[in-house]
Formats: sequence, structure tokens, C-alpha cells
Amino acid sequence: MTTVLLPLLIAAQATTLSLSPEQVKAMSHQEIRAHNAVLQRGDAEYIRCVKTEKVGSLVAREVSCRTNAQWRKAQDIGNQDARDAMDAYKGKAVNSN
Repeated sequence: MTTVLLPLLIAAQATTLSLSPEQVKAMSHQEIRAHNAVLQRGDAEYIRCVKTEKVGSLVAREVSCRTNAQWRKAQDIGNQDARDAMDAYKGKAVNSN
């Protein structure tokens, strides 16, 4: 009985804690699957892993795992940086006629 309840208790505690990027990177794929088993795909603490091609290699891949909240934060920061760059260069155009 305790062997069945222990993983459920651990999983329930994991859903209430916010994971840091270092904690997510340290997790194995099996731990990530166990963590995600009690969460819905749209949950902020659900962990998504994305494989990207490694620059300069035909076969190597890099795997980046983050929670949905961390992916959303990275996207927001990237969008804000792009907006700031566009605003900075908006008035810099020079007509050489």
C-alpha cells in the first residue's frame, strides 16, 4: 500500500512547487514523465522538451527541457528584446538622396 501511495505523494508535492531551470535540467526523462503524469499539458508546471539541431553538425541534437511557464517567459523576453531593437532603430533610417 505504501509503495503505491509514495509516488502519488511525491507527484502531488511536485505539482505545488515551482521548479527552477536548474532543477528541470537535472531531471531524467523518466522523472519528467512521472512529473507530467499528474499534470495537464497546458499547466504552467508541465515540462516540455524540444530537440533542436546543433549548429555545425548533421546528426547531433540538443534537448532543452523547460516548464511551460519558463518557455512563456523566454518567449516574452525575446519578443520584448525584438520590440526594443525595432524601436531603437526606427528613427535611425537615413535617406541619402
